[in-house]
Amino acid sequence: MGAFFTNVQLKVLNPNQPDLNELIINYIIQLNTEAGFLKVDDENDADKSVIISISEDRSWISIYDEETEDQHIKKLNKLAANLSKAFKTTALSVLVNDSDSLYLGLNINGVLKDTISNRSRKVDFTKNKDILWSGILINNYSFDNIITACQNKSHFVEDFLTELGKFINLDTSNLLTGYEYLNQNKLTKQVKLNFAQKDKKKPPELGLTQFKTVASGIVLDIKAGEKQTAEWIITNEGSASRGLDIMLTGTCIENDLLIPELAKLRFFNPETEIFHEYTSYFIETISTEKEKLFYVTMEDIEIPKGFKPVLPMTAKEYKRYSAIQYTHTLTINIRFRGGKEGSGEFTVFFSPLANRQEGSASSTLVKMSLEEWRKTNW
Repeated sequence: MGAFFTNVQLKVLNPNQPDLNELIINYIIQLNTEAGFLKVDDENDADKSVIISISEDRSWISIYDEETEDQHIKKLNKLAANLSKAFKTTALSVLVNDSDSLYLGLNINGVLKDTISNRSRKVDFTKNKDILWSGILINNYSFDNIITACQNKSHFVEDFLTELGKFINLDTSNLLTGYEYLNQNKLTKQVKLNFAQKDKKKPPELGLTQFKTVASGIVLDIKAGEKQTAEWIITNEGSASRGLDIMLTGTCIENDLLIPELAKLRFFNPETEIFHEYTSYFIETISTEKEKLFYVTMEDIEIPKGFKPVLPMTAKEYKRYSAIQYTHTLTINIRFRGGKEGSGEFTVFFSPLANRQEGSASSTLVKMSLEEWRKTNW
């Protein structure tokens, strides 16, 4: 898999300017304030972040805005145009998609003047304005050098950007990266600013425990007498509670095609940082509607407090929610024994004891051979 990243490179006209850091930081804050954001100290309260890095010789300022990582060119160019206008200089908007697609925008004094891109077709350099690029080239490099580097047979656009960095005196460690890559490591020389939406809706108060299925299988291919384990992953979108039921019904259960034997539940408690594991054997019974079913009750399980997002979510909120989903998931493995031969459906219900009626999650699977399932679904 190739690399995906965006950045804006702002050319510095006066590297000796003593308040350069303060000027760029204040402008990024101003820009986001105008866009409806407030600067916050805690990233956990933020909806987006921006990383700023100034090159050692102070000739370039690199800006990595988390919002542009969605690879929308208009958003990226708007940021570059605003920066180039405010500082009366040149700003490059850089977008790399899967290491084989490149967009490079040349913004001068707030206007997108030229682009180099292979996103839709082969780069046509006859339309480029050579003289516009001369303002950032050093050491007698010319636009012809850019053309030659771009026409290199390399499969990776990063190789072209490496050459471009040499032509414009820009360290490739700043050019060949984006917000997501930088944010994975400890920031040392860079500045990170966090912003929250001003009029953002507050998350609703959590109700009773509410299960949601995160992952589940589709088909169970098991022969008579064989044993097989299937896995479900569920999460909680409500308050913490204790205990749950697992119940199985359906034609597979009614016709003795499947016999659930054992349920094993595992989860990680993020507050105590301890993994918990519970095991229980299924009990066969008949429902009030005279349906055959199997169930287990695990009364001692502490179900962690969940999180319910407010839609739509920003990219940062989605990452935060995904992390919470992961750390608060319950992994449930059910061991089955194959009964009579035949195909059918069965449904598994996961019900918190504190909210059985409205907090349950369910998942329906089929018992049949994989070959048979492929014939009917592919």
